[in-house]
Amino acid sequence: MKRILTLALSAALVLGAAALWAQPGFHHKMGGLGGMTAGQMADHMEFMARALDLTDEQKAAAKKIHEEIFAKAEPLIEQHRQQMDEVHALLDGANPDATLVGQKVIAAHATGEQLKALHEEAMSKFSALLNADQLAKLKKFQEMHHDREGFGPPGPGF
Repeated sequence: MKRILTLALSAALVLGAAALWAQPGFHHKMGGLGGMTAGQMADHMEFMARALDLTDEQKAAAKKIHEEIFAKAEPLIEQHRQQMDEVHALLDGANPDATLVGQKVIAAHATGEQLKALHEEAMSKFSALLNADQLAKLKKFQEMHHDREGFGPPGPGF
């Protein structure tokens, strides 16, 4: 049960996916935002709404937060993808220039930090929507995810 909840939570949470996407090499393993289709994302978002017992008003507010943050994150996700593609292309070359690779990695890291900040902004806004019981459930999901996964920020997004 713990595994199912953890996987569903991490898959459901778009900003978590965006933050994970910011991690070096992640998009090469998963493809897209966690490899999920729009329908799968909607299903997982609904799962989280049920798991946290969100009201209709909370669901609407969460959707608005998601849309606003994702609009900001989407170009950064693409930028990070391009940056990491450049890093991998350099590394796959015959004689990679360590200085150039390092500069590209530093730039990609900075983009990842921007994504992390957006994730934290979204989590702060989303957490403010929740009552004490819902917040406790969310924190438990985050702890389970953090205990299981060795990458990404301390908690998944919403």
